[in-house]
Amino acid sequence: MTYGITVRRAVRTSVIGVTAAATIGAGLAVADTLSNPGSPTGRDSATANAAAEATATDRHVQQVAQPGVDEAAVDVRGSGTGTNTGAGTSTGTSTGTSTRTGADASPTRRICSDGAKWLRVRFDDLTLRAGDSISLTTARGADLTLTSRNWQGKSFYTRALEGECLSVTPRLRHTGSSYAISAYQAGQRPLAQAAVTVAAAGDICGTACNQTDDVVTRINPAALITAGDNAYDRGSSSDYRQKYEPHWGQFNKIVHPSAGNHEYKTSGASGYFGYYEAAGVPTGGRGKGYYSFDVGDWHLVALNSNISDSAGSAQGQWLKQDLAASTKPCTMAYWHHPRFSSGDHGDNSGSTDLYKILTDHKADVVVNGHDHHYERFAPATADGKKDEANGLREFVIGTGGRTLYSSTHASRGPSEVFNNKTFGVGEFNLSATGYKFAFRPVAGRTFTDSVEGTCHAKTRP
Repeated sequence: MTYGITVRRAVRTSVIGVTAAATIGAGLAVADTLSNPGSPTGRDSATANAAAEATATDRHVQQVAQPGVDEAAVDVRGSGTGTNTGAGTSTGTSTGTSTRTGADASPTRRICSDGAKWLRVRFDDLTLRAGDSISLTTARGADLTLTSRNWQGKSFYTRALEGECLSVTPRLRHTGSSYAISAYQAGQRPLAQAAVTVAAAGDICGTACNQTDDVVTRINPAALITAGDNAYDRGSSSDYRQKYEPHWGQFNKIVHPSAGNHEYKTSGASGYFGYYEAAGVPTGGRGKGYYSFDVGDWHLVALNSNISDSAGSAQGQWLKQDLAASTKPCTMAYWHHPRFSSGDHGDNSGSTDLYKILTDHKADVVVNGHDHHYERFAPATADGKKDEANGLREFVIGTGGRTLYSSTHASRGPSEVFNNKTFGVGEFNLSATGYKFAFRPVAGRTFTDSVEGTCHAKTRP
């Protein structure tokens, strides 16, 4: 979770024709830790709330703070009873209400931020019965329709929609349907330029994580993901305390980890779960270790290749539902054991089902570790066939600090770049339409790599 410098300024906001002066915080902490979105006091309790969220609930879909994005509180809600209310509540003084009766008689509401290039709204609750929906549209032609497949009963931020005003049109025929919008984010830069940086590495501490931590610091990401084997040799509490904490522990406010096989050398990966839980870092919970969150307009999914991960497993079923529920246009997944690798361990067929579920849902990027080298693959399907239109681009980034491997194997995957002589960290700059990637080496090493890609069109509900 990230914290930025707080900038306060008066911004004209409008909700269903009601205008209020809104106090905006730039660089807010993770949105769902705010007890009152848009309130400066919400950030003060972010650390305590993060610990509770890490262990107590999956009700919130975490939205990582995005630099240069403003946030304001609103109050727009409705239910299938035919009664809808809306208010601009940033100061607690402005309200607006209208009522209609009869089937499907819900009024349209507008949320506006003067001069904004795009808006992203936060639903504090979405409960839709089959056949009911909520449409979000802008004058610039952007639209999103939410149905009963999207994040039922959860709080979440939608993908961004271009325009300074956004219309909310509920179509609620059932009395059990309801929704509540509590906040929105607004960007002053064009959506295609509103990139967020994520750093990634696996196989970390390790002999050289005192070098790779400097790389992460230079990247200065909004979020950091790990591809497992974070603390050698057994991922015990003492391994995390003595090896990981002095170097990578400084990133606990932004880290989103996944577990490797070395973590499970300690029974139940208890050292891994215990360390991160104590630091208030979400892990998905003991016995699971899989979870998801959002960064900008990307949906990120941490998976656990050390437990059952077949299509019919609890994890496989959860992944299908999670991907179907997301409204984000781009998807990245990460876990430890790579489907494809030209390194010491080679290809891992055990990850095939996870890989296929992701390609079935038009995911875009996967990051793995396990083999201690760097490798980039062309977008491919789970059988290794190159497929630009539907395939995942896989990165093996097992260069976080553990001794590099020298032996290699042939891979069925379409390998494009391979290097096993350089410690380093992957840097992803994620926009609403694609990604720019660069491999950043530790000081004194010269190997680098870079690539760009666009996100696959996602199937609409």
